Amino acid sequence: MALFGVKKKKENIFRFFPILLLFFVLLGLVFFADQMSTKNQSYSYEILDQALSRSITQCYALEGTYPPDIKYLQEHYGLTYDEDTFYIDYQYIGSNLRPDVTIIERNQERN
Repeated sequence: MALFGVKKKKENIFRFFPILLLFFVLLGLVFFADQMSTKNQSYSYEILDQALSRSITQCYALEGTYPPDIKYLQEHYGLTYDEDTFYIDYQYIGSNLRPDVTIIERNQERN
């Protein structure tokens, strides 16, 4: 009789193995998705920085003066960005001095 009791315990362990495997796979997918989200946010920052620099340089090359504000770049040079994700601090110094530009990531709560 003791043999049958031991056998049932081993069967119960193998019964939960697929559930544990599924749990670890889902845990890995959540971790991977979080890493990809962080990497995409960093990549978006770099793209915005390059696009902003390119737009400012193009405006100066074509018009001979630096743009007075971000709205001017958006209207005349097609600069677009997610204003909910990034804040651009744009300090216009003068027509012959490159503006001081700082890109700040806004804090966003994850659901």
